Amino acid sequence: GAGAPNAAGGAKSSGWPVVPPPDLPARSVPRAPLTDVVPRRTLIVIAVVVALAVLGTVLALTLGGGDDDKGAAGGDGGKTVASAGASGDTKQDEGSGTGTDGSASDPAANGDANGAPDTGTNASGEADDKGGSESDDAGKSDDEGVAVTHQGGQGYRIGLPEGWKFASKGSAGDRFTGPRGQKLLVAWTSTPKGDPVADWKNQEQYMVRSNYKKIRIEKVGYRGWNAADWEFTYTDGGTKYRTVDRGFVVNDHQGYALMYTAKAADWGDDLRRDTWRTLSKTFEPKS
Repeated sequence: GAGAPNAAGGAKSSGWPVVPPPDLPARSVPRAPLTDVVPRRTLIVIAVVVALAVLGTVLALTLGGGDDDKGAAGGDGGKTVASAGASGDTKQDEGSGTGTDGSASDPAANGDANGAPDTGTNASGEADDKGGSESDDAGKSDDEGVAVTHQGGQGYRIGLPEGWKFASKGSAGDRFTGPRGQKLLVAWTSTPKGDPVADWKNQEQYMVRSNYKKIRIEKVGYRGWNAADWEFTYTDGGTKYRTVDRGFVVNDHQGYALMYTAKAADWGDDLRRDTWRTLSKTFEPKS
């Protein structure tokens, strides 16, 4: 399985991908004290420069005999020095992540244009520099219901029905979205356990989704692989959803999970059934 779909932070990995809460807002980054952002020596230098500038202004006004032009020039000079000090010195430590322009410390600055984080890791935490790709499958047989085939960076392939698209890549795995609120998470691990049923039952204790209700955790027949389904319902934003999380062991070093979610009210629809059939039928593990 892909781990508890909303597992608490205390859960220990049992060899399956652990899925973090996908619907919780990102934790805000605490604002660092000024002395942590700007080196103390730099603050002292800025203070001295500002003090000298102010002193220069006072002397200009006093010795200039009321010359408005000279007084104004003195004032502008002070502002310019202070501004230059702030914009230049606060970036000198940006290599250590303390810059104030957000380039080093703002996580969003490292995402792509769509806000999807570019973590460079797969669901088991391993480095993965490859991106996914998609190809048009309009020529394939209609009974498969495949519009596009997605090639994941990990090496798997999956057929996406009409209206589905790749959404984001993160440490939990690859996320996809479909019509009418449907979602799919493809997760993987290089150290799968031998009993997916026991693993799902162990991970269920960390479930924290609102109004969570288990429907079943049971062994299923799935293309000759050792597989188990964890099916449940929960609510989010006043809407009831239903999820089936299918975990399966391909071999000693490859385990996957397909966590498919749709609105509970749509669970009996032909579209929903056909979609899950297409996703589970067309998935191919890394060869």
